[in-house]
Amino acid sequence: DRFHGFKLHPGADGLPTDAVLERLADVSLPVLVHGGEAVPPSTIAEELLGYDVPVILAHFGAHPLRVPLMDAAIGLLDDYDRLYLDTSVVRYRDPLERAIREHPDRVLFGSGAPGVHPNVAVMEILTLDVPEDAMTKVFSNNAGRLVESLAPRQF
Repeated sequence: DRFHGFKLHPGADGLPTDAVLERLADVSLPVLVHGGEAVPPSTIAEELLGYDVPVILAHFGAHPLRVPLMDAAIGLLDDYDRLYLDTSVVRYRDPLERAIREHPDRVLFGSGAPGVHPNVAVMEILTLDVPEDAMTKVFSNNAGRLVESLAPRQF
């Protein structure tokens, strides 16, 4: 009941084999993937998004803080319906605003804790110039669509 997805770090562990990706698709749980210079967002898209599995790129696929990789990840949202971006440790206002404005249903709040205090990460989103309904999606609704137990409760 408490298992909700998988986490991959291909820069450290390499990309999964086709057999592993097929098994991930069988269970269809979200996969949080760490990208970066060693494994850029385009490589993650080519290797993982051909399978029927939701992929969440941690840090907009650009850790540590590489804006061109963030921009590339945002651009991939146009081509891949099962791709999502996580806001953890994204410190730049422009990519955050762009992603939320262009794809409000595909951005998920991530705090980056314990490396970043969650309150700081929350304030970074709250101070953006984006519609309030988009913020609600980022903070709650989008994650709830991917992981049922995170969905807002209906009373």
